[in-house]
Amino acid sequence: MSALSPKITQLFSQIDDQQNDMLAELITWCNINTGSTNFEGLSQLSKVLCAKLSEFGEAEFVELPDRVVVNDKGQEVSFPSPPIIRLSKEQESKPSVLLVGHYDTVYEKDHSFQVCTDLGNGLINGPGVADLKGGLSVMFKALECLRENGLIDEIGIEILLNPDEEIGSPCSGAYLVERAKYHDVGLIFEPSLPDGTLVGERKGSGNFTVRVNGKSAHAGRDIEAGRNALVHLVTLFNEINALHGQKEGLTVNIASIQGGGALNVVPDLAVGRFNCRIESNDDIEWLEERLASLIAGHDSVEGYQVALFGGITRRPKPLTKANQNLQNFITETGSLLGIDVAYRATGGVCDGNNLSQSGLPNVDTLGVRGGDIHSINEYMVIDSLAERTKFVALILMRMAKGEFDFIRDSEKLKEA
Repeated sequence: MSALSPKITQLFSQIDDQQNDMLAELITWCNINTGSTNFEGLSQLSKVLCAKLSEFGEAEFVELPDRVVVNDKGQEVSFPSPPIIRLSKEQESKPSVLLVGHYDTVYEKDHSFQVCTDLGNGLINGPGVADLKGGLSVMFKALECLRENGLIDEIGIEILLNPDEEIGSPCSGAYLVERAKYHDVGLIFEPSLPDGTLVGERKGSGNFTVRVNGKSAHAGRDIEAGRNALVHLVTLFNEINALHGQKEGLTVNIASIQGGGALNVVPDLAVGRFNCRIESNDDIEWLEERLASLIAGHDSVEGYQVALFGGITRRPKPLTKANQNLQNFITETGSLLGIDVAYRATGGVCDGNNLSQSGLPNVDTLGVRGGDIHSINEYMVIDSLAERTKFVALILMRMAKGEFDFIRDSEKLKEA
């Protein structure tokens, strides 16, 4: 395919004309707070997005298990999870694509960052404009373009919008891994880098919580009778932190410690949290064994109980043969639009890691161009709404026309 057809050129001209409407709709989505724990806001936006998705077929809610977390008091607590929004359009004997995006943000209900602001110079600032609500706008408009070109029934499509990506997809991750087994390729709408660079390889990641129970005592009269949970945790964390760099690409970030109170009381409870990033799937077992050994050693000390929660929730996403094949195709497609596509590896993780776990080749930064995500300075390049929509639409159209050689890293499963 060396040039765009007149029909596609016309459709893409219409997308340029519709960018302001896309932006206006996106602003309404971003002005609804959907922090990962804001159940009310997530539920509100899920209904809006489900109605939007229903323009392409029968959309549904997929209920998820409750979220279970260890709070700062060391208690395991659970609360309901908002649903996945799903649309499935199977096309028997035709290749299928899994499209994934999330509708939660990192900005909680009481966060100061709540609404969008036009920054001028073609930029807009707002919670989720880049990560990832701008990507949802791109996804929906690209599907509309595929439909207008009469190709939407030439390829199988499943769309999954999840509510918990920003906290590691603890409830939706298993569902994404399972659904990835039934498709030929995955496209995810995380933001690209500001210059349009896409992410290739990704490290794996795990979030962990440690709870230490000790024994309270008066710090003046009877300190030796106490068992200082806070000191015990700090000692353990020093040993866990020493794992940093023991395997190539392994990082350990001790993130928080809660514990203690009155200065004359030996703390009997401490809770700490840390994150690990790991480059190779082969090193996961090594890390898990080392952590288990350290926990067991400190748990065996008289007067203390030590428990570890969490684990590696997202395995590394390596550059496999199938992923390279997809990246090459996307680079070629970009060139047809005058887009110079580049890739770079990152220590960041997303649901692309989950899809890769099932052998599904995927590119996971096909959303808008933007930057300063996870901060009050998050912004989107407004023109990237139309630019990325045309890019994704052309990817899908070429796939629907049979211009892509679909290969996976493991055999695709057939629906029962």
